[in-house]
Amino acid sequence: MNTRFPDNDRNPAPTRGKEIKMTDSSKKLTQYTLSALCLTGMSLFHQAAQAEAEAKVDSYKAWPMLYGRESAPSDDVTMTMGVEMQPTFTLTDSKNAASDKSEFSFQRLRWYMKGSITKDVDYLVVTEWARNGVTSAANGSARVFRASATFRDVLDVTNIQVGSVIVPFGHAFYVPAGIAPWVNYTRMTSQLYGCGSIGCTADGGEVVTNIFKTGIMAFNQVNLGSDSSLTYTAGVYNSTGVKQQDEGDQKDFNGSLEFHKGSIWAHYGLRLGSAQINGGPELDRERHAFVLRYNDFAKDKWWAWGEVMTGKDEALGGAADLKAKGYELSLGYKLTPKWEAVARYSEYDPNTSLSSNTFQETSLGLTQRLDRGIRLQYQADRIRNDNNTIEDNIFTVRVTVPFAKKIM
Repeated sequence: MNTRFPDNDRNPAPTRGKEIKMTDSSKKLTQYTLSALCLTGMSLFHQAAQAEAEAKVDSYKAWPMLYGRESAPSDDVTMTMGVEMQPTFTLTDSKNAASDKSEFSFQRLRWYMKGSITKDVDYLVVTEWARNGVTSAANGSARVFRASATFRDVLDVTNIQVGSVIVPFGHAFYVPAGIAPWVNYTRMTSQLYGCGSIGCTADGGEVVTNIFKTGIMAFNQVNLGSDSSLTYTAGVYNSTGVKQQDEGDQKDFNGSLEFHKGSIWAHYGLRLGSAQINGGPELDRERHAFVLRYNDFAKDKWWAWGEVMTGKDEALGGAADLKAKGYELSLGYKLTPKWEAVARYSEYDPNTSLSSNTFQETSLGLTQRLDRGIRLQYQADRIRNDNNTIEDNIFTVRVTVPFAKKIM
């Protein structure tokens, strides 16, 4: 038996003659309720969007951002003053007896101040007081060697640093000396990054600082995800190194790209320029650096680090260009939270057109982390070359003592 429901049961007709009216109080209650729902929805949407944006920010801060900008902008004038000293003892046993030495010195003795002028402008001034490659041109006198101003978030797309600035190239020489896992740098790094020319003196004091140049540099770190970013630098400068002069019309271009993803860092550095010495012709300089790192040497239990560098210098009189190449590999392992061991091997060929010309360097290091950022480091270097003219054994002990205080 089929039961049929009347249409007016399924769709009852509205009641006639009785119109329902909302009172003012009920209207206000409805408006308040809808407003509250809208505000709650907008708040939840904003929080979700903000959380999504924050989730895309890489927690890693690239070195150009740390060197060039204050960590937080300030509307007020701020100033942090600090000192970094590195008393160092070096014992060298060389095949050339004249190179033997037992020496105590300050590898670095730096006083600096940094801060913000406005929320859009930061500043940095660093002076060197130790007798090294930075001060050798002034016969050991103290020198202001880094002085710059950074304009933050220009057009919301980049940062502009003007003055005497650190120039990125590779990573081994670019990380701050106060936290670097080694004391001495390889010959490849000191000659292809630390000097203006390939044939610079290996032990001339150039290996105590990042290359600083006078010019203008654009840089920024672009976040690609919660643990990923791309950092770029591009600058034009008027010098070729710590000691080299540059009197010519051509200016140098330096650029770099660094990609970070999780535990991996991949970096490319480029230097293109020229040098004019004592009124002679301008000689072209070209440098390339490739870096691959796994794990963070400053934080992780263990890490691996590799760098490859190539260089080409134009020669006088139409002679063939001088070409050089090298690489270095290093491994670090934290034995305890306070002790870390490092092993490094490097080869460097300062003239690829010659045979039996390569240097081999093996280094073992040990770092002890003390209180208040103080670090005690030991490093043993064994340096040889193919033609057996170089047999150096170097033992170095260094203490790094940093002080810093915000006074404004």
